[in-house]
Amino acid sequence: MDKTKVSILVPAYNVEAYLDECLQSLLSQTLKEIEIVVVDDASTDQTATIAERYSITDPRIRVIRLPEHQGVSYARNVCLAQVQGEYLSFVDSDDTITSTAMEELYHRAKATDADIVLGSMLYCYPDGRQIRVGNKSSVFRSDNEVLSGQECFIRMQETGCYVPMVCGNLYRTAFVKTHSQLHFEGKYHEDEYFTPFALYAATRVTDFKKDFYHYRQRPESIMHRCNNVKQRAESLCFVSKALKNFTREHCGDIDNILCKTYEQYSEHLSFRAQNLYEQELSQSDKKCLFIFTGVSIAGKFGIGTYISQLVQCFDSAIWDVQVVTLYNTAPKIEFSIEKGIAWYYIPLCNNQNFNPEYIYKEEYNKSIFYYLASRIKKGRKTFCHFNFFYHKQLAVLFKEQLQAYIVYTLHCTNWSFELLGDKERLKSLLAEPDNATRRTFEKEKEFMQSCCDKVIAIAQHSYEMLIDLYGMYPSKVVKIPNAISDDFNGKTNLNKKGIREKYKYTENEKLIIFAGRLEAVKGIMELIDAFKDIVELIPEVRLIIAGSGDFNHCLEKARPYSKYITFTGYLSKEQLYELYHIANVGVIPSIHEEFGYVAIEMMLNKLPVIVHKTTGLAEITDNGKYGETFKFCKNKEDVSSLTDAIIKVLKDRPTENQLKERRNWVLKNYSIPLFRRRILSVYACMENPCRN
Repeated sequence: MDKTKVSILVPAYNVEAYLDECLQSLLSQTLKEIEIVVVDDASTDQTATIAERYSITDPRIRVIRLPEHQGVSYARNVCLAQVQGEYLSFVDSDDTITSTAMEELYHRAKATDADIVLGSMLYCYPDGRQIRVGNKSSVFRSDNEVLSGQECFIRMQETGCYVPMVCGNLYRTAFVKTHSQLHFEGKYHEDEYFTPFALYAATRVTDFKKDFYHYRQRPESIMHRCNNVKQRAESLCFVSKALKNFTREHCGDIDNILCKTYEQYSEHLSFRAQNLYEQELSQSDKKCLFIFTGVSIAGKFGIGTYISQLVQCFDSAIWDVQVVTLYNTAPKIEFSIEKGIAWYYIPLCNNQNFNPEYIYKEEYNKSIFYYLASRIKKGRKTFCHFNFFYHKQLAVLFKEQLQAYIVYTLHCTNWSFELLGDKERLKSLLAEPDNATRRTFEKEKEFMQSCCDKVIAIAQHSYEMLIDLYGMYPSKVVKIPNAISDDFNGKTNLNKKGIREKYKYTENEKLIIFAGRLEAVKGIMELIDAFKDIVELIPEVRLIIAGSGDFNHCLEKARPYSKYITFTGYLSKEQLYELYHIANVGVIPSIHEEFGYVAIEMMLNKLPVIVHKTTGLAEITDNGKYGETFKFCKNKEDVSSLTDAIIKVLKDRPTENQLKERRNWVLKNYSIPLFRRRILSVYACMENPCRN
């Protein structure tokens, strides 16, 4: 046979009723120099048998059978890997094309030297109706016009005739294989991913004006099922995010119109995703959960970590879970969905600046409530999980209007950071007739007592405080420590020498690591003072400060020992874990800490830890049984207790067995499965009152 001119790519899954007709239309092509690549995606019917029967009688058909079902994106990528033709075209296994289609498309491509020839298609309905989709006469204004892909994309968006489907088009094979971005991703809407990138990269694009592609509309097809709406919405969000990232990287400095067009299209995909999701939400009878947080440092770090773990507790077959972030800085509501969880980012009304007074305003909370409540079916069992006490007005609306169950996790109190956990000082302020601390305390107390069905304390000291100081009934309070996923993955086999070389440390240097925000409450200044004393005694010691914040104050404090200290800024988890692996000791010197994710993270990585003997940190180490503890003196300039603790661990490192015991302690008390069981128990008790 002569050189293959066109490869026709056919992903197939459970289409035994339609594949005969499809393959017959392909084999009847007037262009003979074709190949037909059928990738059977582990069909459970006779699809593969039918395809193989045709391949026996016509060598132009090749059949690849996948061992397990992977989805259309994977099947199409397998098709692409098999291409031998000069051009390629996609035909879905339940569709047909006219007999002259490939010949006319091929000649059009050769005559115009096109990377892409765009076609239209006829939507064919069971009742015999046919509707033409993809007419591009408003884009290609003459029969011979050729555009760049970027200009073509802009014109199609402007005229409203953009159709992302890859079927019905012809692509130059060399063009597709040259650009790594041109592949398929996602279980659904994979065309939405492929086509914008293809048009961005294409130098020459033209169209073919004849109707030749018959796109069968059938209710059982993947795009017409009613049980995949959330997955489709998630796929659209994935494509939207990919396009936004691509636009930032490639379009920003090239052409402002092009950049805006891609940005607007990515926003359109996100809007479609939200509409799909909310249509499903409005009909759903599942339990509905809103988890509320806000734009803040705490919301980004500690509470952000908590929420990412909280959402894992709820089975999507039973729950519809939405995470709502308030006070977003974007000009309008943003939406995304990942792993079945919907994320809403709601801005302040009228572009108000974030301030403590505005967040109490009634109109803001009402607008949020009605926006969210209008999207759920009346009478649904609804839960709200709050993480900041100043969301009380919103909680009251949900409780009164929807009879929602209200859960509140007490991550920290306002006074605890203001007074650095000094309960005696708090008691003296509460005894005064009026002051800011007392007013805030009373608001916290009133919210928890009058509005919340359950209050979660993240540590034992918090649990006791809620009962003793806030007067909470024990039946309303439950202790559920925070948790963390075990991402250690046996890193004992990592090459410590290689990692040290990567970060420019020698084997002899002793590394102390601090991870966290550079704030006074974290004890960072005291740690730097202690380190300066240690350097005088152990010259080979080095300090790694991993975190973001006010570097200027830290650098000023570090003089003249700055050369021994590395400020890394914010690090990814992978980078941070590499540093944990090569460090000799981890230090968490917080003046006050309700819990301490960093401590359990270090212990999971079998890094010896030193913690300030304060509230949550002491509890995590079981009061020093699983880590070294110290206590700051009342004189803030005296850091000798911290200095002594670090020197002790550097000189007498815990054994491997001791580090394993500490790791096992964390796994036993702070694991995600345990956290999940405890959280679900709280929710079950609210629905069916039971004893804690």
